[in-house]
Amino acid sequence: MNDNSYIRDRTGKIVGRTDGTLLRDGTGRIVAKLDADGYTRERSGHIVGKGDLRLFQLGKNQPKK
Repeated sequence: MNDNSYIRDRTGKIVGRTDGTLLRDGTGRIVAKLDADGYTRERSGHIVGKGDLRLFQLGKNQPKK
């Protein structure tokens, strides 16, 4: 896997990674999935919205500063 598939915060800590259409958090749990129809689904399968909103879902799971 190349380094471009990792998502890092400003300090360099890995907060997520992409596996094709899946987005996983830093611990490896699935956060969101982009369907072939163009809908983003959260971990439980509910539709979040149309388009690629995977990073939005990852941001919702991050702790507040």
